[in-house]
Amino acid sequence: MTLLVSPEQWANWDQWFNYTLPGYILILGTIFLFVGLIPFLCVRKKITYILFGVTTLVLVTFLGISYFKNKESTEYVRENHYLTAMVREYDAQIFSNKYYDPDEIESFKYIADINTPSHLPSIYKKIPVKQEVTYLGKNDYYAFVKLDNVVMKFSLSDCKKIPGSKAYFTGYHFKLRNKKFMKLGFIDLKHNLRDKVELPREFYNKKVSKNIEENYNHPGLVANWIPDSEK
Repeated sequence: MTLLVSPEQWANWDQWFNYTLPGYILILGTIFLFVGLIPFLCVRKKITYILFGVTTLVLVTFLGISYFKNKESTEYVRENHYLTAMVREYDAQIFSNKYYDPDEIESFKYIADINTPSHLPSIYKKIPVKQEVTYLGKNDYYAFVKLDNVVMKFSLSDCKKIPGSKAYFTGYHFKLRNKKFMKLGFIDLKHNLRDKVELPREFYNKKVSKNIEENYNHPGLVANWIPDSEK
């Protein structure tokens, strides 16, 4: 069972992994090196033995506590692996946040990438959606459909033959589970992402006209859909 990470927990883990943990490792590691290890290797006296033992104990204790604390972050670490400019405005790094280029964020708005938000169940609720489109026919490689007077073409590998006489876009809408995630740089995905184009078995072999085949659009947004049609 997946344990969802709340916005507050996500913020705490960001802080822990990118600031607190590396900060303490840097400080305690430096103290261990210059107060414990180097004096111990250079001068073998009672005080250097004590300092070496104390600094070693402190460092090992902190690493042990960190190990068990990190085991609680399994879902955060798993989901954090899939973050891109599609879903977050910046990449949380050690001691800093690296903001993505606005043009990169903008380009992701028009790609029907279902995989990325699907791997972020703590952030987005995945809702199946479906809408009827007009089937215009196909050639040997592509199927052509129309929605809101916009003609699009799709590889036949992106299409699925279904019973009946109607064609559909099927896909998903990814809704933010909590608006507080936006304060952490996560992006509200407002549009439906197309998965499959369902084509009617009854008219599947319909040949597309040359006029449509040679004059189609490659839109970024149609109605409320990101279709990501073929160029």
